[in-house]
Amino acid sequence: MNCAREPAPPRHSPKGLFAALALNAAISAAEFAGGLWLGSLALMADAAHNAVDCAAIGLGIFAHFVSLKPPDQKRTFGYRRAEVLAALANGLALLAVAAVIAHAAYSGFARPLHHQIPPGPMLAFACVGLVFNSASGLYVFISGRANINARAIFLHLFADALSSLAAIAAAAVIWKTGWQGADAAAAAVICVVIAASAFSIVADAVHILMEGAPAHLDLGEIRRELASLAGVGEVHDLHLWSLTEGSEALSGHLVVAPGRDAEAVLGAGRRLLEERFGISHVTLQIEKEKAP
Repeated sequence: MNCAREPAPPRHSPKGLFAALALNAAISAAEFAGGLWLGSLALMADAAHNAVDCAAIGLGIFAHFVSLKPPDQKRTFGYRRAEVLAALANGLALLAVAAVIAHAAYSGFARPLHHQIPPGPMLAFACVGLVFNSASGLYVFISGRANINARAIFLHLFADALSSLAAIAAAAVIWKTGWQGADAAAAAVICVVIAASAFSIVADAVHILMEGAPAHLDLGEIRRELASLAGVGEVHDLHLWSLTEGSEALSGHLVVAPGRDAEAVLGAGRRLLEERFGISHVTLQIEKEKAP
């Protein structure tokens, strides 16, 4: 005897992703033009990061709609992990961008620019970038902060905002001190910020794909709570994993004492897992305890 409950469909909206895509496309073009005009590594690094973000957001939108496809004979859990795969791809793309920017920053230190970067226009472009990146990140955060796909994109945009702050700081240093190396230093800071956000999302995506237990749930506590239910003598073969972030699944066997109502035990176990732990997909199998 078993009890299975299907997970609810994804609840986040892609509207914020469309808005973020439009804003990022605009700021990427503006910063790249400004970076070429001024010869600023920091601005061009931020523009490259924004361009990758546009591809990342597009991939995220595509993955969102793929994840809405219902289960079929080949994909019995549905297509929700399309969003996890998109998040992984976005994290790896961020690492590639960080490597390119690191090389550019090193080149900037090794071969200093022969021309002077005007700090005023650089500061203006960086400030506009900060405003647009912050607005994009806010849209995405509001629309789907509990979803790994949207969170990966939010980390892209958050890193963008920090990158713009680094470019603003570089422009301020150049304005105040005349040290042109501040531009390459800002590019190096941008590289570190991007790499840090990338490692975070790649680690989370790999953890889900490896069927790891969700970090916010304690499997030992769940086992103890199930074992404490009236009529349950033992809990074994307990497995906990995520279909995607925010959609957890659990399976296990409950050994029930002779004479106990198996249906009542199943119902109590399902309610416990749903109400106490918020687990959306539950499969419990009842085994009868052997009489002494």
